[in-house]
Amino acid sequence: MAQLSLSYPSLSTRLISESENRYTLRIEPLLPGFGYTLGNSLRRVILSSIPGAALTRIKINEITHEYQAIDGVVEDAFELILNLKEINFELNTDEDSVIISLKKTGPGEVTAAHFEKNSQIKVTNPDAYICTLDKAATVEIEIEVSRGFGYLSSEEAKLKPSQSPYHIYTDALFSPVKNVALNVDQVRVGDKTNFDRVDISFETNGTIKASEVAEYAMKMFVEFSQNILSSFQAGLAEVPTSVRPVEASVVSSSSQDIDLPKRIKSILEKNGISTNTELKLKIAEVADFGGISEKSLETITDYIKSIS
Repeated sequence: MAQLSLSYPSLSTRLISESENRYTLRIEPLLPGFGYTLGNSLRRVILSSIPGAALTRIKINEITHEYQAIDGVVEDAFELILNLKEINFELNTDEDSVIISLKKTGPGEVTAAHFEKNSQIKVTNPDAYICTLDKAATVEIEIEVSRGFGYLSSEEAKLKPSQSPYHIYTDALFSPVKNVALNVDQVRVGDKTNFDRVDISFETNGTIKASEVAEYAMKMFVEFSQNILSSFQAGLAEVPTSVRPVEASVVSSSSQDIDLPKRIKSILEKNGISTNTELKLKIAEVADFGGISEKSLETITDYIKSIS
């Protein structure tokens, strides 16, 4: 077989500042169709895989759940927690989490600026509103800020050991990036007008530089692709040369994908069955799968007979 070769035009990749905390990563020119191929992949990485810091645990006075009223505080606990989650944190330590606290006596507003200063953590929006206190009321808040990426549910956060019945756990979205948008346009290269230009616009919460976001996303994409290629090449090296070419006529029907109606196939795949071989081995379990009716079971049975 002839050696495959790929020819790419010279690329230009740059970061454009649109406004405060709003940026666009522009890559051009890309081969026709590659705008969406590359753009969607980078967009997903930027949206969900950039590490950051988020609130994971809260203690407010001596309340025991988030639907409780707090003496002397205008907001109830649920509203107060929502306000706390709007605070943006930047961790300046190798520790996985940092605990900070505040104590404020009314009357007046309480903001993120009232948290005690800590060299391990920085509040990037100190004006963020937390609650309002009546005269002589006091609020004491202790929060745990953890590092991570993606999404952590409150149920997962509860798996951490806790020493207090007053700890309230909250779901956390660690990503410092939000509102990621993709736009693909066509550009001219020489006498051709069908090359792609991809713009990935994103907004940060101010805790990370836009250049760090773009560089992290591109490095992650490249390293992941390289790992896939290395794994594939290693797999080829382990297969004897004489058996690498596989003719379609030699492939056994028992290892092929299941040829059943889409609804039945979807149910089987959800239960770990994606080939004819797996279906034959687990046919006794299929009747117990949710959504498999007697008619569906008959269809599956007839199908197995047809491929046996």
